[in-house]
Amino acid sequence: MLIFGTDQDQVDTTKEFLSSKFDMKDTGEVDVILGIKIIRGEHGITISQSHYIEKMLNKFNLKDCSPIGTPMDPTIKLMPNKGVPVNQLEYSRAIGSLMYAMLSTRPDIAFAVGKLSRYTHNPGLIHWQTINRVFKYLKGTMDYGLTYSGFTSVLEGYSDASWITNKEDHSSTSGWVFLLGGGAICWASKKQTCITVSTMESEFVALAACHLIGTNTAAGKEAKWLRNLIYEIPLWHKQISSISIRCDSQATLAKAYSEVYNGKSRYLGVRHSMIRDLITNGVISIVFVKTQHNLADHLTKWLNRDLVKSSAIGVGLKCKTKGATYMSMKFSRFKKLGLGFDMLMKDKDIG
Repeated sequence: MLIFGTDQDQVDTTKEFLSSKFDMKDTGEVDVILGIKIIRGEHGITISQSHYIEKMLNKFNLKDCSPIGTPMDPTIKLMPNKGVPVNQLEYSRAIGSLMYAMLSTRPDIAFAVGKLSRYTHNPGLIHWQTINRVFKYLKGTMDYGLTYSGFTSVLEGYSDASWITNKEDHSSTSGWVFLLGGGAICWASKKQTCITVSTMESEFVALAACHLIGTNTAAGKEAKWLRNLIYEIPLWHKQISSISIRCDSQATLAKAYSEVYNGKSRYLGVRHSMIRDLITNGVISIVFVKTQHNLADHLTKWLNRDLVKSSAIGVGLKCKTKGATYMSMKFSRFKKLGLGFDMLMKDKDIG
């Protein structure tokens, strides 16, 4: 059980009350919970799964793999396997292990894991090669953790979509991320369930989806849910403004603020009505952002190494030990060439 609060006296009172009713042991300040490390520093709190990733690499015999800078290779186009499944049970275990890391602290692998999970029922060699690449990326970024500095205390979101990223069924991919206190608190990369006929439509579906959290019986509005959650936390004593959702499509922005939907697609009409209702009630506001500044971009498509790194930093992913990733990746390259540590240090000094 994790107990937290802003008043230490209240926390102590709660622990005393629970101890009087149940057999409990106070282990002090939390260090690890559910496989997630909590690290307190001068600049805020960092949550990391470096030890979990290390165990995962050992489990799948990849502890000595060479680190790599991106979770996916943009030149590889994944397609369903037409042949016999290749080690399907082990593939499912690998996906499950990666998914826990992705859901907890690693939004930078959300697109890769979401894409690979679609082939769990019949994986092929190409899918195994791609999943091993994700492990190699995690090896090089093992010390990454989500850092929350407390600034800013304003909830903001980013929405994006990639049109027809799945050639086999012509579906698109939605991505969204919400940030608070300098780090991501909620993110997703999902295959769209409807077929869109333009980039604007796919962006609009993603914009609508970033406000939805599905249940078995109903659909709630995620942005509104997060906003109501903040209302219940006694840290914000002022009126909370509307949640700013940043989108990189001017056409989608115009459609969202248009009072009349004149299209023929029923699925877009429903989403338009929902978004208009949220805007009118002051729950959300839609703001344009350039594509290179859209922090949801990496949740919808493959990106090169520089963009992967900048997106990770943007959502609050930072390396716990500065330079550790660079050193480990460099050392692996020189080790392959049979060069020693002296040469590595010389290379680092040069550039």
